Amino acid sequence: MCVPLGVASVVSLLGWVFGVSSFSTLFWLLSAPALAATLVLGALSTRRRGWTHLHAVLVCGTVGGLLGTVGYDLFRIPFVAAGFRLFAPIDSYGVLLLDAQHSSPLTGFAGWAYHVSNGVGFGIAYAAAALGRRARWGVAWAMVLETATVVTPFADAYGLRGRWVPIAIAYGAHVPYGLAVGWAAQRGQGLVDDLRTVTRAPTTKLLAAVAAGLLLWHQPWTGLDIGGASETTLRDGRFHPEWVRVAPGECAVVHNADAADHELVVEGRGTSIAAGTTGALCFDDGGAHRVRVGERAYSGGFVIVDEEA
Repeated sequence: MCVPLGVASVVSLLGWVFGVSSFSTLFWLLSAPALAATLVLGALSTRRRGWTHLHAVLVCGTVGGLLGTVGYDLFRIPFVAAGFRLFAPIDSYGVLLLDAQHSSPLTGFAGWAYHVSNGVGFGIAYAAAALGRRARWGVAWAMVLETATVVTPFADAYGLRGRWVPIAIAYGAHVPYGLAVGWAAQRGQGLVDDLRTVTRAPTTKLLAAVAAGLLLWHQPWTGLDIGGASETTLRDGRFHPEWVRVAPGECAVVHNADAADHELVVEGRGTSIAAGTTGALCFDDGGAHRVRVGERAYSGGFVIVDEEA
């Protein structure tokens, strides 16, 4: 039971990249109920005798998933500092989940919360199948997860197909994730007992701390307006908001508030926007498209082309 519940979160993303339905519809229809069911099971497992194994699976999966997600993201930070936009897909998840027309602090919070839920869910799924196994099997599980992003339409939707450097970085980042979930699952009941000596309800407190951290970081209450037109403004060569979402065949409106003319480059095609004027970026192909302004690593922004926009 914990394996399908654990992987249910990613169904939203996979369903979207495969064109089954919108990310938002699949999340609220399948992923959100699965997350709620997992929380209920976690609460019940602390009170029901005979549910010791289930409780160990949920605790080890949650702790391993959280630690692994932190390790996964920390591994990528030096490459992000070097100019790789490795965290960009996480921001897009929030736009899609909330069915928004553009990014905001609210969609940023939703995207990162979804990212964490995937890490925890995969940890629980692994612990359910491999509690007590050697930690190296956790690394094998992590490699399976990354391979799934390479061989599915995810790679096309996010422009990763054939880009071997970011793919190699992603595989490398999955090693600390796999080690963390593997270590936690290998400890099994021993980890549960050790955590009980430290504090009561350790996983609840860990999840609450992560949620509080994301709230303080993104301050979603400052960006509740996620509707409106698919428009963005160029200031200092960057999109504000950074993400806009349009339907295939439609255009994202770009206002150039800078004193200089800009050349917007998308997949080798350029569009000029003079200073103080407005231009449009039109797309037929679905997925997330990187829009560059000049050669700066963090210039421009992104346009999501989504049939449900």
